[in-house]
Amino acid sequence: MSKKTTRSAKPKPDPDANIDTAAQKSTVAGLKKVLYISEKILPDDNQRLRVDRFYHPGKGKDALFLTNPDGQIMELLEYAEPRRGWLINSEICANGRVYMTMPMDTTLLAIHHLRKHCAQRAMSLDNIAVHEASTSRFLTQFVDSNGLKCVADVKMSGDLTFYKYNQERTLAWLALKTRHVAEILKQKQIHCGHSAQSKNFVRSEKLSDNVVNEMDYGRMACDIVGRYLDSNLHDQLIGYLHIPSEIQAIVEEKTAAQKRKSQVGQEGSNSKKIKLNSHDSDAASKLKLSGLLDSDNGKDCITSPPTLEPLKERSMTAKEKALAKGAKGTKSIASFFKVN
Repeated sequence: MSKKTTRSAKPKPDPDANIDTAAQKSTVAGLKKVLYISEKILPDDNQRLRVDRFYHPGKGKDALFLTNPDGQIMELLEYAEPRRGWLINSEICANGRVYMTMPMDTTLLAIHHLRKHCAQRAMSLDNIAVHEASTSRFLTQFVDSNGLKCVADVKMSGDLTFYKYNQERTLAWLALKTRHVAEILKQKQIHCGHSAQSKNFVRSEKLSDNVVNEMDYGRMACDIVGRYLDSNLHDQLIGYLHIPSEIQAIVEEKTAAQKRKSQVGQEGSNSKKIKLNSHDSDAASKLKLSGLLDSDNGKDCITSPPTLEPLKERSMTAKEKALAKGAKGTKSIASFFKVN
């Protein structure tokens, strides 16, 4: 017996459908991100910027950096907030993150590698982290060799330069950099106290200038520099600059305020006399006549009025006592004229 087989006819390709799918593929939106880039790192027409990942000692992991083929590098800061997006032309970008370039000193990041590899012996930058391609590229292309002289001992051998980490020189250079950052914070009039303060509610600039605390500026500047350092090196810098902790500073400020209040209270209790102004001369003359104003070393001052002693009852004579005794039980003349 022969079996019948049925085959369905293949649909003919529609040329218009191919055109529509090709148009859809060509209009697929790419990944869009919003970046604020400094003009200093913008390349020429023939160059392109590059986003690299290098180790960040302050974060303890790799971070994003924007590099230029000319050797310029900037840190790429990321600001992410929940439920945020961007409307770009007629498209909605779900990635609401913002990236900003931040200039930085590459010597701060190079200190980590010098402490790790060049603490015991001097090494060239080519031999440091040979097996780590990103670290080797960062040290050889973006780190300024003149800046390493501030944190390491430099030795020359022909065309090669060797570096050995120097802790004392590093702390002195970091302290100088911290003081420089503190001076910039003062010039910008940035509030560095432990309590929040809004410039909209400050009475005047002079008032805020009088409350400047040098230690607060030093603490914030040390924290800014410490963002690019290892945690243990940051602690060494705090001890080198003798910067107290924020909690200790709050306690010291409260104790100082209590001492000032107690001194003001003692001064107020000791001064019992109120000085008069020159425009109160007429009132002073009246008080002098009344005896309430006294003169002390040429200065008019108000004194308390003298206290009056209570009057004592006068004792009766013998004649008055006899008359009073005889008048007992008698009525006055007015009682005869009363109408009942």
